[in-house]
Amino acid sequence: MVRWTWGCVGVLLALSLAACDDPSPDAAPVSPAPAATSAGWTAPPLQLPTVGPGDPCPVTEPRPWSDSDLAHRVLGPGPLYPVADYFADGALQLRDEDRAPDGTYTKKVRWVGSGYTGPVLVRAARIDAPGSAGVRFSYTGESRDDGYYAVLSQPDSDLPATTTVSGPGCYAYQVDGASFGVTVVFRAVPATSPPS
Repeated sequence: MVRWTWGCVGVLLALSLAACDDPSPDAAPVSPAPAATSAGWTAPPLQLPTVGPGDPCPVTEPRPWSDSDLAHRVLGPGPLYPVADYFADGALQLRDEDRAPDGTYTKKVRWVGSGYTGPVLVRAARIDAPGSAGVRFSYTGESRDDGYYAVLSQPDSDLPATTTVSGPGCYAYQVDGASFGVTVVFRAVPATSPPS
């Protein structure tokens, strides 16, 4: 029968720590992995559809959302959705007051999530012609991997955000998480003046 005393445990602990601190010539230094990699997830490649000249924009149809306090309609199969309520007449309406000095337009487009926690990367691009697009969540995340990355800690998310586009055209979001990858297509058009 082995009887351990605190003195023996202390000696064994000190010896094991010393052995771990003794670098062997074959050991390479270990750097902390980025959060997404350590969670077993890395950004997949951007794979958006393309639209030929003169072809219609294959816009994602809105679908009803169950919590009308957050949204009436959303775009895409989820589990993270742009709120379709921001797309009047099925398109992002670009107004003069949305235009930045660099010529891009920034519009509020909130996102909601249901049943998902973990990393998410949202990327956007114009798919019918040269141009640019991007997404930015207001209170969480960071620019990364040519998009906007965040870790969602709650299964139901309400994410104030903006979408920036280079001008009127056909655009797509690619939304990737640890267990899903979806594409959402939308149009951006000049805002029509209300009838007088």
